[in-house]
Amino acid sequence: MEVGETVRMKGYITQFHFIAGKGAARLESLLGYKAGRLAGGWALLDLCKLPRPADFEFRGYSYLSGGIIEGHKDENKGGKTAEIRLKDGIFDVAALKESLIKKTFCLSGAKRLVKIVPKDPPSGNKDYPPGSGVPQWELMKKLPFKVCAVMLPDGKKWDKKG
Repeated sequence: MEVGETVRMKGYITQFHFIAGKGAARLESLLGYKAGRLAGGWALLDLCKLPRPADFEFRGYSYLSGGIIEGHKDENKGGKTAEIRLKDGIFDVAALKESLIKKTFCLSGAKRLVKIVPKDPPSGNKDYPPGSGVPQWELMKKLPFKVCAVMLPDGKKWDKKG
């Protein structure tokens, strides 16, 4: 990925202010990547278009691997995600999503929606232990992102644009 490039991706997103200024090791801990997962480098992507309600699902906080309570454990694979638990709790998930889009989601500033993408591919489910608890949502369809920064493996050099 190159700074300034637009890429279409799905997967987990959070808000920038939860991860701003954090080094690779702290990001791994916050987001739920195993130690060393970002050592090969990573990219910070800014979402370019707000998702619609059908584009994302609630996943709670990063301590819920896959949005599932103790989802990092093999015996809990296939468990109920945060979104399913909301539906089971008789919440109007569509209304919650509409409210979130209007009141919380944004594309600029400290609360903008972002994605961290490790350079190296995952090696398996054990790459995703519970994180420290930042809000997360999962994009279920690919949306456009702008690559705004790339951290190189040496951990020192940022390649930034604007």
